[in-house]
Amino acid sequence: MARSIDDLLSKVIEKMVPLNGKGGQQALACWVKLPFLCLIAVALAFAIVVLIGPLMNNQDPSLLCNDPSNQQLLANPTPKQVAHPLSIEQVPAPPPEIVSAPPPKIEEQVAVPPAKIEPAASGNASQSLLQFSSEPEMDSCDWFQGKWVEEKFRVPLYENSSCPIITAHQNCAGNGRPDSGYLNWKWKPAGCELPDLDPVAFLELMRGKTLAFTGDSVARNHYEALMCALWQVEVPVDTSSGKVGKWLFTKYDFRAVRIWSSWLVNVTSGGNATVPVPENLPRLHLDEFDANIANNLASFDVLVVASGHWWGTKAAAYVVNGTTVVGGQGWWNSTVPIKHDTYGAFAEGMRTALQGIVTHPDYKGLTIFRTWAPDHYEGGNWNTGGSCTGKTKPLLHKEVPYNNNLDSMYKHQMTAIREALEVGKNSTSKLSVMDVTLPFTYRADAHPGPYRNKDPTKRVERDKNGRPPPQDCLHWCTPGAIDTWNEYLFAMLKRHYHKQ
Repeated sequence: MARSIDDLLSKVIEKMVPLNGKGGQQALACWVKLPFLCLIAVALAFAIVVLIGPLMNNQDPSLLCNDPSNQQLLANPTPKQVAHPLSIEQVPAPPPEIVSAPPPKIEEQVAVPPAKIEPAASGNASQSLLQFSSEPEMDSCDWFQGKWVEEKFRVPLYENSSCPIITAHQNCAGNGRPDSGYLNWKWKPAGCELPDLDPVAFLELMRGKTLAFTGDSVARNHYEALMCALWQVEVPVDTSSGKVGKWLFTKYDFRAVRIWSSWLVNVTSGGNATVPVPENLPRLHLDEFDANIANNLASFDVLVVASGHWWGTKAAAYVVNGTTVVGGQGWWNSTVPIKHDTYGAFAEGMRTALQGIVTHPDYKGLTIFRTWAPDHYEGGNWNTGGSCTGKTKPLLHKEVPYNNNLDSMYKHQMTAIREALEVGKNSTSKLSVMDVTLPFTYRADAHPGPYRNKDPTKRVERDKNGRPPPQDCLHWCTPGAIDTWNEYLFAMLKRHYHKQ
């Protein structure tokens, strides 16, 4: 090739310089050949880089635009496209008033720290997936003391439109709630981290197991929030039977169960009684654990149990020993002295339920008792004009009113838990506590409020006389703050199975 180029240059120079000027031809050749050869060398080098370089690196240039790593580097995502929320270090500090100090009276009640309750052996967890070794604080963290931290770009694990089982009056976004700031708060424990719920890791942890929820409509609210998160990984199969709702996640052989039990004790109507009771009035047998729960208990690996809000709000008679009427709620027509008011009956009912669980001879699982979930009715109760209209962010500490009912019910729950721990200290099952009462005292913003249905004509503001619209300040928007309960649940289950 070099010889051909040399001949070509010689012919060009002969045309430019007369034949009798052979010396001139030789001189010109020296000046022309050198730059020309350099130009060719540069062109060849450029061709090698452009055409051969990608092949030498085993890359197809046509695939570069589809490389996810390149897309992450080149794209300019909006906040909604960010895959993970900002880290705690990136989030502006919350107002100093949103602190870990509990509201009046609650601070006098000392919760049973979950770290003190030893878990039982049951099943195997995926150690590598959950990375237990990287979480040394797991055994000592108190997840229920801390503060709410705002994360403005926090993205829920699911949307109301991606979960078909949300109870209609908890579907806040679907019912027209215009604000979404209630979604942007993360509970930050003091001195440790509360892990976000990882639905895949959760299902791996519970592979081959059964998790049951029992209680009232707030327990159902909790159950639905968990199901919505897991639904994004796999659509479960409905295998319900009788009074027991069941969903099977086939890929993980995981069963989620829900048993309705408003009071956690047996409920009957009619029959004999020492005090005349209206035929259609529910009778709460304070000394009898709910038979539907008891009959299914042995099949559960984990039971999340909660109750409370039906006590004192639904008319009922209190019964012991099958027929002895000892009191009532919303009803009494006898001169016989009342032995139990609502708080006393609630204490007896919680004692019966928890001790019935921990002494069950065939139950070897973990029971997680979720404490009283605060409501936020102001200016009245749920049926007397109470309201949480206009709440769009967590309450400041100074804004939290004293609630005697919450204080009393919480105290009786903690007493029942301590007694059950003592009675069941040699039990084959274990009992732990999900203490949501303090953290959720601040979350008046996280209820549906007036956004309880899709009716476009519903009233959502106070009328001209200042009366609030009908509203729900007891249940929780889904998605919303209630998803924190499943972060607690995930952390508690990791702790439980980690210790086996």
